[in-house]
Amino acid sequence: MSRTSAVSIVLTAVIAGVLAWLLEGMLVMSGRAALVPPLTLGIALALLGVILLLLAWPVRQAAHGKRRIGYRHATSVLGFAKASSIVGALLGGAALGALVFFATRSVVAGDAVLTLVVVAGGALVQLVAGLLAEHWCVLPPDDEDETTATAGSAA
Repeated sequence: MSRTSAVSIVLTAVIAGVLAWLLEGMLVMSGRAALVPPLTLGIALALLGVILLLLAWPVRQAAHGKRRIGYRHATSVLGFAKASSIVGALLGGAALGALVFFATRSVVAGDAVLTLVVVAGGALVQLVAGLLAEHWCVLPPDDEDETTATAGSAA
């Protein structure tokens, strides 16, 4: 499984931000209320990031030979880490896009801005936790693998 690339994270965040900004603009122009996520979303995203790091710590220890874990646990944590990094980028980009929309209005709703800052912060915590947990799930190269690869390429 390949690591989550910086390009995919940035692209996801930018696309989500532009779409959120457009959606908020279309809703307000049509006379409807703008969408503001609940404050608890940011707290839940940050909490999920912390839980991910707690689940990934035994995988990191196993990668360094200090502990043994099942491959299913390691695979599940890796999948959770990849999903967390993408979801963090998606929701963080959307929150920042909505924040830009609200910041450019002549009348700024203070509660909406505060909520979007908390959601963007929680999404950033989840994004960083996902990338860190993904880094922790990388196995160090074996001496046998390096020797085989070197011998195979030399022959």
